[in-house]
Amino acid sequence: MMQLMQRSTRFTAALVLTVLTACGGKRTTSPGDQGAARSTAESAVPAMSAQVAEILATMNPAIAPCEDFYQYACGGWLASHEIPEDKPFTSRVAIIDDRSHEILRELLEQAAKQPGDDERRTKIGDFYAACMDQAAIDAAGVTPLAPALAQIAAVKDLQGAYEAAASLRALGVEAFMIAEMDADYKAPRTHLLGIRQGGLGLPVRDDYVQEDEPSRALLGRYTRHIADMLVLAGDHKQDADRWAPEIVALETGLARASLPLEQLREIEETYHKTSVPALRELTPGLDWRRVFAAAGNPGVTHVNVATPEFFRRSSEQLRRTKSEVLRAYLRWQLIRATAQHLSGPIEARSFEWTATLTGQRALPPRWRRCVDRTVTGLPEAVGRDYADRAFAGASKPTALAMIVAIEQAFERGLDGLGWMDEVTRGRAREKVAAIGNKIGFPDRWREEPPVTMDRKDYFGNHAAVMKAEVMRQLGKADRPVDPDEWLSPVSVLNAYANPLGPDMMFPAAILQPPLFSIELPMAVNYAAIGAIMGHEITHHFDDQGRRFDAKGALAGWWTDAAAAGFATATQCVVRQYDAYELAPGQRVNGRQTLGENIADIGGLKYAHAAYMQWAEQHPERSPVPGLDAEQLFFVAYAQTYCSKETREFERMRLLGDVHSPWRFRVIGPLASSPAFAAAFSCAVGTPMRPAQVCSVW
Repeated sequence: MMQLMQRSTRFTAALVLTVLTACGGKRTTSPGDQGAARSTAESAVPAMSAQVAEILATMNPAIAPCEDFYQYACGGWLASHEIPEDKPFTSRVAIIDDRSHEILRELLEQAAKQPGDDERRTKIGDFYAACMDQAAIDAAGVTPLAPALAQIAAVKDLQGAYEAAASLRALGVEAFMIAEMDADYKAPRTHLLGIRQGGLGLPVRDDYVQEDEPSRALLGRYTRHIADMLVLAGDHKQDADRWAPEIVALETGLARASLPLEQLREIEETYHKTSVPALRELTPGLDWRRVFAAAGNPGVTHVNVATPEFFRRSSEQLRRTKSEVLRAYLRWQLIRATAQHLSGPIEARSFEWTATLTGQRALPPRWRRCVDRTVTGLPEAVGRDYADRAFAGASKPTALAMIVAIEQAFERGLDGLGWMDEVTRGRAREKVAAIGNKIGFPDRWREEPPVTMDRKDYFGNHAAVMKAEVMRQLGKADRPVDPDEWLSPVSVLNAYANPLGPDMMFPAAILQPPLFSIELPMAVNYAAIGAIMGHEITHHFDDQGRRFDAKGALAGWWTDAAAAGFATATQCVVRQYDAYELAPGQRVNGRQTLGENIADIGGLKYAHAAYMQWAEQHPERSPVPGLDAEQLFFVAYAQTYCSKETREFERMRLLGDVHSPWRFRVIGPLASSPAFAAAFSCAVGTPMRPAQVCSVW
């Protein structure tokens, strides 16, 4: 995952190999025959562990690997797994997230029952216990929103609406826009507050602007949902029915003023550092000093206006909007942001809309929701105990050694790039050397927020930790960046590349089997977590990351010739993924997903190169019957993405996610890998070995 303006997150019976496979009509040896041929000089295959046996059970050897490697590697798993009721998708690696939640549940329940004299454990235990007290939460109903609703009721004009929205940010409200703290793209050792397009209730812009029947029908259901939620927030039904279409019209205007996701990838076009007084020229009539003061930091001096045309157009629209509509919009955004923290009936009605969007059939159990909320509210306080429990000490040096090996493979690979000149190649080497690595957990944990928890006031606890975090973030404005800060909780299944560091983070939660274990064959480790490491390394050089130099600054360090060569190489990738079709009429957007596709292709390539070099010095035999070690590598890579999604969730991700659908995160990179084609003897022209191979790095 690239950690930039668009923060997004990733990723969640024995079979007998008896079939001879044919690729492109040419009879070849089966994987079993190839494995036997390659291992004639080797001793007996080691006994399979349960984890390795599961790799074999995940496969479907009846599928020819050169025809559809995703089905070959994942077919067994796809046939034997269904999407749980309380999730919109599932995946082979979702077991990591499930195990993490069980660990966190045990830790939080222990902290709630026996915190001892540890203030940190008392805090997380009290927060979790309050969240689990459904009776107290139900008794409170909507009353926790009374102060915020009174604040909204006092709004008389657009200035007041923006100030109210800024103040309500501490409750999770993101009205009219999105504001977040980041490093200054051109001076990355200093924080810079950024503002960009936002304020929508639907997940993607296209849901508002497309004219097809499914989009119109979704918008109609959304309008009814807003009316229902306004009633729960205290509006009379007649008023709610009146305001809901007005709110949808307001949001549609914001959507029409917004850039499509693929255009937001033009990173140099999203940097517009502006003084606070100059903001008034862009949005006449808005006093931004008062807005930032309402948010909690009147001393902000500069901001990055990522999408200036959005602010110009939306402010013109909003100036013409009646004050009662602005108030209704703010009430909707408030109840939308806080519903999951209110009474059971309100949360259930909110979930009905989530189910419409995602196809998820049931809420997760209360304990799981409360684990997530405790981690969100007190991430480092929880993370300390999680890291102690879940991350074995011997894992960290192994993981770090793998990252170093993959970085070295990437650097060696620079020599083979015909489109890159020597000047740019030398600067690229400097950048590779500059990338820092955060493994497992931070060396220094952040201090806990200065808040007190009340076991009988869950909403108050939630509001307190949210406000503390908002104030912490706002307090960074125009101040130095802490290079040691982790931008994601260590207990969340995630990894990221931050080109402003430049650095990468691989938390304890992702360094788990089946992605990583010191007990697994290294072919599996390099293929699974190693490809993710290579993915994040390559992000530093994708269509966005390449624009940042070795110091993490947005700078022109490329020659014109190298930039032109890069553009040609990336256009091949765009065309490759544009051709992939998830379902009739549902094609992948190669431009929207370009950065992730570049990273997937590069991640596989350099994880494989690093593994092959490691294997030269440490020969290992595949414990999986029918596969040699190199073939096991490619199978393990593909099995990282074995997954199922609801149709609704697939559609939502296709429109609004910068990652390609799971299936094509296997097909695309492997089809671009000559090493894969050689390992499985795929003939040119078969689906897994196209005549033209795309590769940027």
